[in-house]
Amino acid sequence: MSSPILRNITNNFQDVRLISLASWREAAEFPDRDHGGPYIVAQEGYDPQDARVTADEFVLGRSGKWLSLSYFYKMPVSERRAEFLYATAAEVMKVMAGLPPKPEVIRPGSAPEAGETPTEEDELTRAVKSAKAGKPK
Repeated sequence: MSSPILRNITNNFQDVRLISLASWREAAEFPDRDHGGPYIVAQEGYDPQDARVTADEFVLGRSGKWLSLSYFYKMPVSERRAEFLYATAAEVMKVMAGLPPKPEVIRPGSAPEAGETPTEEDELTRAVKSAKAGKPK
């Protein structure tokens, strides 16, 4: 995470980062994508309900709910693609426009252990990490 000031996540479009996965080799599988698509919507901060104020990075799903990036990486690729990847920036804007004032965070079970990641990284995970780092895949 790069933000020096830690704050709770919000549903404000000014606080999110649109991450292009256009260089991902499977990007062409999104036939209606725009020039920069597909995308994920990410935000650094902490879960507003987290009393420990733990720094994390979250991704926004089509459901309008945020999920910790560590959980995102553990989901099956098909579920990640369906819920968290957007073909166009217009799709992102539509979801963002419909968000309630307070963010809702998906909290699946207990928190993952620090540094806990799948043993094998799939192509989508590598593409997201590369795009976040600003390196073309």
